Amino acid sequence: MTAISRRTALTAVPFAVATIAYVGTFLTHYDRLPERIATHFSFDGSPDGFMGRASALWVGGALLVGLGLLFTVLTATAERRAGTRLNAAIGAGTAAALGYPLVVTVLVNSDTQGAAEAQMPVRHVAALLFGGLLTGALAWWLSGAKPRPAPAPAAPSLALADGEAAAWSRTEVSRVLLLTAAAVTIAGVSTAAFGAWRIGLPLLVVGLVCLAFTGVRVTVDRRGLTIASTLLPRPRLALPLGSITGAGSVQVDAMGEFGGWGYRIRPNRRGVLLRSGEALSVRTTGGREYVVTVDDSTTAAGLLNGLADRHARERD
Repeated sequence: MTAISRRTALTAVPFAVATIAYVGTFLTHYDRLPERIATHFSFDGSPDGFMGRASALWVGGALLVGLGLLFTVLTATAERRAGTRLNAAIGAGTAAALGYPLVVTVLVNSDTQGAAEAQMPVRHVAALLFGGLLTGALAWWLSGAKPRPAPAPAAPSLALADGEAAAWSRTEVSRVLLLTAAAVTIAGVSTAAFGAWRIGLPLLVVGLVCLAFTGVRVTVDRRGLTIASTLLPRPRLALPLGSITGAGSVQVDAMGEFGGWGYRIRPNRRGVLLRSGEALSVRTTGGREYVVTVDDSTTAAGLLNGLADRHARERD
């Protein structure tokens, strides 16, 4: 089975199981349900939303089938966008998180004199969240990571004479992260301004923290490679010349190879990724590879190789 087929199956099967479980449970309890059943519950477990018995069966079944088809199609057609593994995980988690409360809703309405008697214990909320996360994580693990690409070939070393100074620096900004951070920050300020500071303050903090990581400055000079936020002095990543064995330019797939954006950690691999595309790849003496998305990475790699070669000569 190919990776895309396996991930499509991991998306479709949980929805199929959830649909069968819901419809099967509903039909076997159909005569034990009141004509109108409770379909939504408040935080204390009491019902605050109702629906006809037959309507609830059709709406719940259609919701599971519709979302199942949507996530399955997204996974099956995402092969070239490297989103299949993430879609499979989110789809499977959604199936569990939605299927569980639908089945429980049928059970808590069974054998009641009326929908008002149904109660939804709070423990079921924790169960659906845990079940959704666990199912999504399992689908992520079973779908398998994208094979790690071959190490980038080292860029041509820029010859530098002893004592010659050279440096390269470029700033990389993610517009998507910038807009997202700005939207969250504005939402936090607006929410706090209307008095809901318990919601607005966390949003504001998250927005400001995200804003600090929307841009990085990548610098290659006599100290080695430095990657730092454009707004804050910390955190920063610094690789001294003595630890560098080679550098090259690669094309990186942020989602497919690292599972997302930002600072990413993989076995023997680290990434500072604000997008997919051109990136600087640096290998160290410890056998680890560092990847940072930045334009003109070939120039940066060549200079870094030249600086590292000269540093090695000076040590000898």
